[in-house]
Amino acid sequence: MYIRWVKRAHKNNLVADVVFHDAYLVESYRNEDGKPRQRTITYLGNIRQIGNEFPIIERELFLLRAENVLRCMLDLSPADCEQILDQLHQKVPPLSREEMMEGFQNTLRWYYYWWQKHGEPPTRSEIQHLIDRAKEGYDLW
Repeated sequence: MYIRWVKRAHKNNLVADVVFHDAYLVESYRNEDGKPRQRTITYLGNIRQIGNEFPIIERELFLLRAENVLRCMLDLSPADCEQILDQLHQKVPPLSREEMMEGFQNTLRWYYYWWQKHGEPPTRSEIQHLIDRAKEGYDLW
């Protein structure tokens, strides 16, 4: 199995320097005549490239979605899943700790801005509860 990447340019490339990358999980096989063919197993998602970069948040969302799709494939072994994730990471690198912290800080800024207009921020115990729930959901994988 391997990843097939399909690139699509933005509809108005005079305005936006954006390319979309669609990822498909594909397998090779031979048809009845013995000729090699490829079969799409599943769609793993897409990611925007702006200029020469994949934005931090889009990298993380793309990789999370792809990992979730792979983990839901019951006939895919954990080793195959890891091999496919490694292939994805060659094109879309996982976030570094510094990038994750930057994204987390930007998310907190957005929430802070929202709270200023719509109400009070969560309490420390509510935040701890959210963190605990996130850990539980991650452990299910």
